[in-house]
Amino acid sequence: MSIHIPVLAREVKALLNLKEGGKAIDATLGAGGHTKDMLSAVGNLGMVLAIEQDAEMIKIFGEAPQNLAIENANFRKIDELAAKNGFTGADAVLFDLGISRWHYIDSGRGFTFGNSEEPLLMNLDTASEVSAASILNSMDERGLAEMFAELGEIRSDVSRRLAKEITDARKKKKFVKVGDLLEVAEKIMLKRHGKLHEATKIFQALRIKVNDELENLNAAQKKAFEILAPGGRLAIISFHSLEDRIVKNYFRELAKSGKAVILTKKPVIAEREEILQNPASRSAKLRAIEKI
Repeated sequence: MSIHIPVLAREVKALLNLKEGGKAIDATLGAGGHTKDMLSAVGNLGMVLAIEQDAEMIKIFGEAPQNLAIENANFRKIDELAAKNGFTGADAVLFDLGISRWHYIDSGRGFTFGNSEEPLLMNLDTASEVSAASILNSMDERGLAEMFAELGEIRSDVSRRLAKEITDARKKKKFVKVGDLLEVAEKIMLKRHGKLHEATKIFQALRIKVNDELENLNAAQKKAFEILAPGGRLAIISFHSLEDRIVKNYFRELAKSGKAVILTKKPVIAEREEILQNPASRSAKLRAIEKI
């Protein structure tokens, strides 16, 4: 397995401020880095609930200690899972919205353009019938253009050209693997910019759409705040402006209504040393609030 290093681990630990015997929820287990830090903070007398929608990641994590409950589900169900496991009134909840290194390198689901032979899936829930390929093969041209503009943050004129190329290409052959998408991307993005990494915006848009990421975040953060005990803390690490905007606006709304205190006036970002050790941390933004 590829090594995954949890981002902003020191900063998360300080902001969550967990004590011995506390109850904490890691809404995004992933490779388990933050979960293990939470377990260490609450000690043997405390409890941690970890949520992970990808069953493969849970297998990779391995056997859970007695004071760790793991649920295979989307974090949108955090309120139900907290009630089920006795975590209503939690001291802290963390969301790390980053996609794990394992997904990009080892999952074989087409999350990146690194392997043109991988199937175009991009689904975190392997039981889901929705995939990047199914979207590319079925969504109309206008819908594709809007998706790339809104979720990929691609200029609208480029998004429209990209959508037209996709609908033209699928008349000849269906999209199945990463290479099929790259053939189209090269005509639009790479000819224009000369750098392969421009295609990441296309992959971002598809991944967000396949996994309903923004809608799930919007719903889950509200549920997470509700299950916190007074004085409990909610911390969210985002990795692009679409996520960060959702979190920032919700936290401001809570503060304005007198329900919470914002602990991070500006988002916490990784220091240069961490970025050098873990390049994935360069786009991470951490925001936290405390429930009144």
